[in-house]
Amino acid sequence: MHSFTTERLLIRLLIPEDEDFYAYQYTDPKMMRIIGTPLSEKEARAAFHRALKANSGEKKTVMTWAIVDKASNEIIGTQALSWLAPKHQVKPSNQPITQVEIGIMLATKANGKLLPDESTAGVMEYGFKYLNIDRVNAFYSRINRATKRILDKLGYVLDEALQDPEGNVRYQYAERENWQQSVITKVIN
Repeated sequence: MHSFTTERLLIRLLIPEDEDFYAYQYTDPKMMRIIGTPLSEKEARAAFHRALKANSGEKKTVMTWAIVDKASNEIIGTQALSWLAPKHQVKPSNQPITQVEIGIMLATKANGKLLPDESTAGVMEYGFKYLNIDRVNAFYSRINRATKRILDKLGYVLDEALQDPEGNVRYQYAERENWQQSVITKVIN
């Protein structure tokens, strides 16, 4: 299962043929400028193989999807959900909840088309409906105004009490009980 479509995107688990694109993303300084230091080619390919292995594992630690533009049938990015261990969960409650961290990387050719909004909403909806996730956490650079705009549009909560006033990272979260959107058009078996 784990693959689905939105209006303009096919979001499917990584396959071996995605390795070159994945390596390109993580080695390209322009794509990594807000995320961190670019990886070497060897590091990026090793990370790809870890992502493939995690996708096929029985224990959920991380799931990584390829984002494919349905019009061109081209991979334009990747997106992941990483499960948080209870000791790393933000704003823990008395009740155990399933939390993940979300991440997305899109090629520059996908900019300006609201594709990150659509892809992020799709992965969130899939997580809430099909993976029984209670909370999706997003951590991003303070200077990344595009990510803040997307998260605000999707209803993520920005709790000032949870921000590090000295740090460069912002934190927002969305909870299943507040999710109202429906962007998935088809779940593929």
